Amino acid sequence: MQGHGSYELSVINQIVIAKIMGSWNKEKAEQYFTELKSIAHTVILKPWAMVVYMDKWELGTPGSDEVTLELIKWLAGNNLNKVAEIYSPSALKKMHVQQMINKTQFTIDRMCFHDDENAFVWLASHGFTIEPTS
Repeated sequence: MQGHGSYELSVINQIVIAKIMGSWNKEKAEQYFTELKSIAHTVILKPWAMVVYMDKWELGTPGSDEVTLELIKWLAGNNLNKVAEIYSPSALKKMHVQQMINKTQFTIDRMCFHDDENAFVWLASHGFTIEPTS
């Protein structure tokens, strides 16, 4: 089956930036997880952070949720320290994400923001910046 939904991934310093869009099925979630592990290999040896842009995300199928649970387990076991989730107020998204987190025994320090400026300020206050390191 073809993947539904889309994403963009990049790394700046110790921050992985993810933009997730559309309605996801299991195949797209598996593709995202595989690429995320590949791109994050440069940062996982020490604490790192993620910024996840979720405004254009339209949730996913139960199959994609299964993959998300494995992703959370992998993230928690590979030095992920902070997650800044960015999306306009949405009770549905907030509830869906919290349900996924609650299904795992892992704790990841995460905050939800309505704009990336505040997200990056929060991350910088914890030592994660997008500014060049010297």
